[in-house]
Amino acid sequence: MRGKYTVGIVLAILLIAIGASFYFIMQFFEDNPNQPQQPTSYTEGMIIDIQDTSILVIGGLSLDDAKNMSVEDALEVGKDATWFSLAMDQRSRLKLYDEVKVGYITLEESYPAKGTARTIEKLNE
Repeated sequence: MRGKYTVGIVLAILLIAIGASFYFIMQFFEDNPNQPQQPTSYTEGMIIDIQDTSILVIGGLSLDDAKNMSVEDALEVGKDATWFSLAMDQRSRLKLYDEVKVGYITLEESYPAKGTARTIEKLNE
């Protein structure tokens, strides 16, 4: 009888320890500031310029307009121009004149604005 009681206590302690471990691991990942944050804002537009790991997205332009304008003209005519920094895996899927929807957290107030893309989705596939 004493052996069954000891085994029961050991199993209970083991289950409590496993449960506590999972709880603390989940809390760590929820509160960890290094976790990627979900975007809070989105913008749509066309990729007008690409430089290394950055893209210039300008809204309010048609494909024909974008192809027939210089970058400077597009900045004057278009709206919501933003340079977005990208991760290499994001950059490899994009090309000039793709229509995209970019998710971001904050933008620097300048013209064109600057920010980091958290998510990017092609619209014209």
